Amino acid sequence: MEQRWIPVTEQMPPVETEVIITARRTYTYGTYREIVTTAMYEDGTVLENDSCWNWDEIDGKWNEENECYIIPEGWWENRHYNPDDVYNNLVDDEVIAWMPLPDAYREPAAVGHKI
Repeated sequence: MEQRWIPVTEQMPPVETEVIITARRTYTYGTYREIVTTAMYEDGTVLENDSCWNWDEIDGKWNEENECYIIPEGWWENRHYNPDDVYNNLVDDEVIAWMPLPDAYREPAAVGHKI
C-alpha cells in the first residue's frame, strides 16, 4: 500500500482501523502546532459490544436493544490526549490528514534458511 498523507477532505480511513494522523492544535492568537500520533476514526454507528477496541466509560448514546453504548463519531487515540492514562481519548484538535500504518519490521532471512 502506498504510504502517503491523505487529507480528511479527500477520504476517511476505514472505521476502527488504527492509522497515523496529523492534528492541528490552534492557540488563542491564531498560532498552531501540528501533532503526529496514531488514532482511529469512528463514524458513530459502531456498538461498543461490536468494537474490536476496548472502551471504558465512553459518553455515547445508549442502545437499549443491545444494552451498550454507540461509540460517538470522532477520532480516538491513547497517547497525546490521555489524562490519567485513560485508554481511549477523543482527539479534540482538528485532524487534517492520515496515512496507513507501515508494515511491521521483519528481519531479513538468513542465507540458506527457510521461513
